[in-house]
Amino acid sequence: MRYIEIIILLNLVIHLCFIGVANYIFKQKKNKYWILLSCILDIFYVVMYVYFPYVLEPYKYLAICWISITPFIKKEFHRTLLMAFVYFLLNFTLGGSAEILYSIISNFLAVCISLAVIMLLLSVFALYKKVHINHTSLMYDIYIEDGNQSYFLNGYCDTGNFLSTDDNIPIVFLNRKIHIGRYKKSIVVHTVSLEQQISLYEVKEFKIKIKNKYVKKDVYLAYADISCMVMFGLNILGG
Repeated sequence: MRYIEIIILLNLVIHLCFIGVANYIFKQKKNKYWILLSCILDIFYVVMYVYFPYVLEPYKYLAICWISITPFIKKEFHRTLLMAFVYFLLNFTLGGSAEILYSIISNFLAVCISLAVIMLLLSVFALYKKVHINHTSLMYDIYIEDGNQSYFLNGYCDTGNFLSTDDNIPIVFLNRKIHIGRYKKSIVVHTVSLEQQISLYEVKEFKIKIKNKYVKKDVYLAYADISCMVMFGLNILGG
């Protein structure tokens, strides 16, 4: 069979990409030994599919299930099943990587196109991961307390936001689902497209976790329709 090495290589690349996506979604560390075993099983599956398709056919789905589970074997069996299910869905979304490769590999042009598509997918995934990592690196743990109320929340640092009052006290926006603070005053803020009056609130303590330590900050709170629980500017971090 021509290009059998390319078939195996491309199938392994797709296999490892699926494993990477599943681990990334569930924020799990990769187990190199189980992944290596899954790669061996995957190679065996491809060879069987190419040379002995009729022998493999009755056991095809069982083999795919076993390959799907092997890279994610953990103590928490339910997490293993969830990650295997993600892998399984990705595999069948593409119609089964081995079947696709087997059908297109007889044409050298198709091989080149397949490699280009895979490189494009890897580039898009790398870009997405970079953006996502940058986004999560701007998340901070926030603690707010006032009277009998207290919240531990996730806060997002909006790097383009330097909103503060005339006396240079930063303004922090809270999701309207949260209810805390005492009314202090109202001010008018100016944005690129409009002028708006907002109400500011005081709390007893507002702390942000920086380098594993909660640091108290003097801020005013305002409520807004935001996707996160807390949104603040770089001026809180001293930026």
